[in-house]
Amino acid sequence: MAHDSYLTYGKREGQSDFPTHLISGIPSFLKANIVPPVEEKLREHGVKAAVLGLPWEHTNTCRPGTSMGPRAIRCATDHYISHHGEFQVDLFDALNLVDSGDVQIIPGNARKTFDRAEECIINIVNAGAIPFVFGGDDSCPIPVTAALSKTCSKGGLAYIHFDSHMDTAMDVGGETLNHACPVSRTVELPNCKNVALLGMNGALNPPEEREFVDRHGILMFTIWDIEEQGVDKVAAQVIDHIWTDDVEKVVLHTDLDCMDQAFVPGITTPETGGMTPREMIKFVRAFARRGIDAYVITECSPVYDPANNAARVAVRLAMDVMGTIANPEGKGRV
Repeated sequence: MAHDSYLTYGKREGQSDFPTHLISGIPSFLKANIVPPVEEKLREHGVKAAVLGLPWEHTNTCRPGTSMGPRAIRCATDHYISHHGEFQVDLFDALNLVDSGDVQIIPGNARKTFDRAEECIINIVNAGAIPFVFGGDDSCPIPVTAALSKTCSKGGLAYIHFDSHMDTAMDVGGETLNHACPVSRTVELPNCKNVALLGMNGALNPPEEREFVDRHGILMFTIWDIEEQGVDKVAAQVIDHIWTDDVEKVVLHTDLDCMDQAFVPGITTPETGGMTPREMIKFVRAFARRGIDAYVITECSPVYDPANNAARVAVRLAMDVMGTIANPEGKGRV
């Protein structure tokens, strides 16, 4: 069969950067090559960035559907190419970007599922790559921060949490791995140093969660703080708070509900009055330019989103973080 007569996945040598048909081939992320989250395999391919799906939603108390989030996000890459024109870089060439598939979840068992996720993420990090983890509900950052915490050798961990909700519950009905608990579980890690919350908004933020924020000295900017101060000023304060001398690894997390539901209708816990995608793009670029070690995107629920808008926003955020990491000096515009 002729070399150019079929399309599976991955850019081949001599293949045009712009495919003849976008909606073709196996729907990995950007049609990247598929490499399992095994340290030796990732090292063999020289991987610097790996996508990992975590289709978990079994502690969710709101709208369902996020178990289909990783697949929706992959499919939403159909109309993109690996060359990011705003950063003048090809993500395959610069990062050896691969898709490491999905964590094999155990329905109803958060602990065992998260143990599996931790193992996959640790393998990616130990191979010298940055994991891009797509959930899944908002408990998915729990195994990511736990994994990054375990990979710290000299310093500690810091965590940036974009969300309309504080997510600092100690438990929900006795379940400590609930989607309302990622911040509290991260703060409990033995080497957690700094935490920042951004985008808090609306009437689903209980007083005890605010008390947790104040008690633990967490830096928080509500949506109104961001509105009043602007993205650049807020980002600068977060950078000063997060990247201290005792921090070795930084995890960045975007719960898509930090943006207004008009832009991301397909999410678990939609909120009115949130950020715009453009504001989010500016934030994640600023933090990626400073240097992050993992990026998590959660709450994409395509069952509420016939146009797959939330997944498209997730793709844009992930690709902009990748582009910034690949070329921090890029212009950030075409």
